[in-house]
Amino acid sequence: MSQDPLTAFVARSLRADVSDVRSELVAKNALMEVERIRFSQDGVARSLALKRVPPEDSLEVQLLPFLARKTDRVPRVLSRGIPPPAVPAWPWVMTEDVLDTTSACHEDPRAIVLTKVAIERAVSADGPALNALGVKKMTPADLVERALERAATDRPLDAEARAAATALSHLPTVLCHGELACTHARLTARGVVIVEWRRAYLGCGLLDIAQLSDDVRHFTGADPGDSLFEFYGELTGNTVTKEMARATRLVVKVTRAGNTDQNSAEGR
Repeated sequence: MSQDPLTAFVARSLRADVSDVRSELVAKNALMEVERIRFSQDGVARSLALKRVPPEDSLEVQLLPFLARKTDRVPRVLSRGIPPPAVPAWPWVMTEDVLDTTSACHEDPRAIVLTKVAIERAVSADGPALNALGVKKMTPADLVERALERAATDRPLDAEARAAATALSHLPTVLCHGELACTHARLTARGVVIVEWRRAYLGCGLLDIAQLSDDVRHFTGADPGDSLFEFYGELTGNTVTKEMARATRLVVKVTRAGNTDQNSAEGR
């Protein structure tokens, strides 16, 4: 008797015999579809996560398998698929199931910074490979100029943001997550892993720390101040001054405002 399509798909992806395969939709919108697939393998109940994304927004499908080969600080990748251009299907990536794990912000957020630095170090010599996978280099100045182009009106902070970006230009170029928030840092049995890599770029790592620090304040109600910046500086061997932290926060603020203006103009 032939297998049903879902069972065949999971068995082929895992290169293993599976049974009792069933799927449940976790999330679906214009940017992604996420399913949890439950199954039995060798008599043990297991689950995995399957994520599909539009072809024009599929960086994560390209990048995540590469990161997973370099470090265990991201979800384990079990399989992935990139349909030919002529096929009307979304690229997908199959990973370990971390959908119900707890945010690492419930514990010490410095563990998230440690994880970020571990990922940076794991791919520190892989700039050309990352670029080939579609990870673009975006300096703070690039991000600010892109945000200003998207802005619907001139803003008083524009000149300050350009100056802030210039003040950060001497910092090393590293792999940045691009959306480092509490919901994207998950606690697992092996420690913190960082998920959702669709906005990754090569740039200033302090921008991730600014995003995280702001989100920790909203998530926990406790303001970490400059502590995460200082901790990141200690780990990376860079002195992060209060002025640098302030400049980084301003760049992130202007970048977010530019994205908001663009989304509003497009009616999203």
